[in-house]
Amino acid sequence: MEEDEIKEVLIQQDETFRQLYRQHQEMEQSLLKLREKGLLTGSEELAEKELKKRKLKLKDEIYQRIVIYKEKVESHE
Repeated sequence: MEEDEIKEVLIQQDETFRQLYRQHQEMEQSLLKLREKGLLTGSEELAEKELKKRKLKLKDEIYQRIVIYKEKVESHE
């Protein structure tokens, strides 16, 4: 199974994964809104950095769950 296929399966079957994925998407939208503003204030720059850190952490968690699922599926083949 490819990563995108696994992601879709996990979104459908795993509530925790679905929440992680939703949070990741929400952070991406928040970052896009900040980028659209152009010049950011100091507090907005700080918020942007914090969002990027949290988004990266979520991405790592999502990827780890995908890897675990893939290993599980492959071990049953």
